[in-house]
Amino acid sequence: MLQLSSCPICQNDDLQSFIKVDAQMHPSNEKFNYDQCPSCNLVMLNPRLPVDDLKHYYTTHYLPYRGAAAWGKYRSWVEKDQQKLDKSRVEVLNKYQPLTKKTTILDVGCGKPSFLHTAHQQYNVQGVGVDFSDHGWRDEPSYEQELELMVGELDQLKLEIQPDFITMWHYLEHDYFPNQTLQQLRTLATPNTHLIIEVPNFDSESRKKYGACWAGWHTPRHSFLYSPENLEQLLAKNGWQTKEIRTSGTLSDYLLYWMSEMELKNIDWQKNMEAEFWNFAKGQTQHQLSHLFSSKKSHGIMLVVAVAA
Repeated sequence: MLQLSSCPICQNDDLQSFIKVDAQMHPSNEKFNYDQCPSCNLVMLNPRLPVDDLKHYYTTHYLPYRGAAAWGKYRSWVEKDQQKLDKSRVEVLNKYQPLTKKTTILDVGCGKPSFLHTAHQQYNVQGVGVDFSDHGWRDEPSYEQELELMVGELDQLKLEIQPDFITMWHYLEHDYFPNQTLQQLRTLATPNTHLIIEVPNFDSESRKKYGACWAGWHTPRHSFLYSPENLEQLLAKNGWQTKEIRTSGTLSDYLLYWMSEMELKNIDWQKNMEAEFWNFAKGQTQHQLSHLFSSKKSHGIMLVVAVAA
């Protein structure tokens, strides 16, 4: 196990145990400790698993890897929802700079690179995806034909690009070394580069409601849980200026509520999810209606846009 002795944002060495959480989306009785920095309020998994041991928590039964196929006969519905999500992410970028065939997007932690595929299909952009595994595209030859996809840790890859956008859709919370990552990305940035980060928001209504069953812990895969203020501090420390912080992201906040409810039920995450589909759909509609007039509150997800300082 790897022990952190100080906060990676403010270097405070008086870390205090905050909560102990069961392993999530994994069939074990393990518990993991999260510490909190009393100075900047960053929450961190401490101690952490060695990187090589994390592979045991990313099995073929892992729900995000199974994707739409996990929902059986409702697969096409889930695929359409993913397409809608990818399009909304593309339009986030298009708001800050018009996307054209000259645009280069670097997606860090691209997983299944459907977002890059959508951007390429819509605007003929040049898409570069980086991930520690090719699991997300090894069975999709079309992705490799239209995108540049790389396997490896960011600091091991020789990236000779100056991207117009660097995106991290739910990657930074997994990163063991966020300072190094952000510093390396800063070396690739031009004055016009936009950095887009979407992460769970520790300072959110769903976390306060579900406590140790909050799906945002995603134990032990999430190593840091950020709030708006300390994420802005982290960016500033590593050469980035925050341009905008949104209290919601592109990913539906309802997913965190639903997954948290499933953790409370101690669901078998390896099962066929067909039986959960209509309750999921009903709950999503109710969630949207009940939070229609609370847009200023974060219910689980935040999105941050930054530029090179």
